[in-house]
Amino acid sequence: MLAQSDRPAHIQTLISSVDRYNPSNVHLLEDYLQSQLSNDQYDLLANLALLKLYQFNPAICSPSASLSVLFLALAHAPFSPDFSLAWSLLSDSFVVGGSLPSAAPSSDDDEDDEDAPAPARAPAEPHGEKETAERLLALSKLMQARKFRDFWRLYREGDSDSAQGQKEHEVREAIDSLARSAPAFDGRVRESIAREVERSFRSIAKPTLEAFLGTTDASQLEQLAKQRGWTVRERDVQLPQNDSNTPKAVVTHERIEIEQLARLLGRSQA
Repeated sequence: MLAQSDRPAHIQTLISSVDRYNPSNVHLLEDYLQSQLSNDQYDLLANLALLKLYQFNPAICSPSASLSVLFLALAHAPFSPDFSLAWSLLSDSFVVGGSLPSAAPSSDDDEDDEDAPAPARAPAEPHGEKETAERLLALSKLMQARKFRDFWRLYREGDSDSAQGQKEHEVREAIDSLARSAPAFDGRVRESIAREVERSFRSIAKPTLEAFLGTTDASQLEQLAKQRGWTVRERDVQLPQNDSNTPKAVVTHERIEIEQLARLLGRSQA
């Protein structure tokens, strides 16, 4: 996550003042979100401020931006509470299937007299936004449970058991669109999984590690192994020792003075 010193000055000023509740500033946070996606950056506080702004002003909510916030949290902090924090700020459109924000008024509406009542506008047509959010939630749960094989399978292949073919198609399109907007997603997730593997193993079968990392060719594993100091052998991969994957025997000594024992026995006989 970006440190405060690395955050653009205008964004820092915005999210640290009451201006973060001003709906007219939503485009600044949305532009910053797009910058994070394309530049492989992550700023949780700014993204939560955007979701909070949507929560207070449902009419300006951008479904695509909301999904992008979830996608970034899944990529950069899959084992932290970031995704849950973002999920808790989603509008009803994603959580319980409420109506999406109304479509923007046409140019003819802008020319109407100010005193004329605003015409009723039908809610925007949903295109699998709720189901896509639920898919991202399912992916987050798989990562939290360290079910890495299932994560990559669901991320790449979707839900083959889904009875709603059209909705599944919309979800797949949405996930693919998010992946194109954040090309570093796969690499970020692999780095997080690699750290978890290093905490648990000193040696792991090569096919198992490839399945955990979701690598599609040998060069990806070789590159990651070079970066992290792994030794790739014919059948397995040796991982460096660390405090987590090196068990150590611990002997705990407890000294009880005779006076303490006497008082304890005296109380038990009382």
